[in-house]
Amino acid sequence: MKTRPHLPRLSRFPHITRLTRLALPLRAALAALAFASAAVPAAWAQEKTSVAQLAFLTGTWRGPSSSGTTAEEIISAPEGGVMLSAGREFRGAKCVFFDLVVFAEKDGVVNLIPHPNGKRSADIFPLVKLEAAAHRATFENKAHDFPKVFIYELIAPDHLRITLTGDQKGHPAKEVFELKRTK
Repeated sequence: MKTRPHLPRLSRFPHITRLTRLALPLRAALAALAFASAAVPAAWAQEKTSVAQLAFLTGTWRGPSSSGTTAEEIISAPEGGVMLSAGREFRGAKCVFFDLVVFAEKDGVVNLIPHPNGKRSADIFPLVKLEAAAHRATFENKAHDFPKVFIYELIAPDHLRITLTGDQKGHPAKEVFELKRTK
């Protein structure tokens, strides 16, 4: 038969029980203070959003980028809290880049989850600003290098502009895609 090791009863050490009673409320107060003083992410301060609000992006788009490539984006309709975008960039007849972007709702926030060249990025870009009347959505992750910001803007019913900004090799960088609807 196994015996339990002898553990001293806390009542034999009244100073420990008093300290424990004082430490618990103090610990809770410190945790609340730390939470209140922490910077609130921009996505928390914003109203709840849904993927359905990005329906203006749906379609097949093609056009030039400021880096000299021709880009193609195929963006699905929103359904079930998810939209998908499959993109390719061409230089001449050669595909030089491809990606999958997932727009997914989580806890009332829409996140952009990139998969450049087929590999899921460790970084997620929350929707930080949605200008529904202007058909403009801004996703941002300041910890990422390039891009830090994705801006999707429907300029006209047949014209989608995607602007990427951030840092490359320690310098500000920007790439703009001027896409026309093909379908």
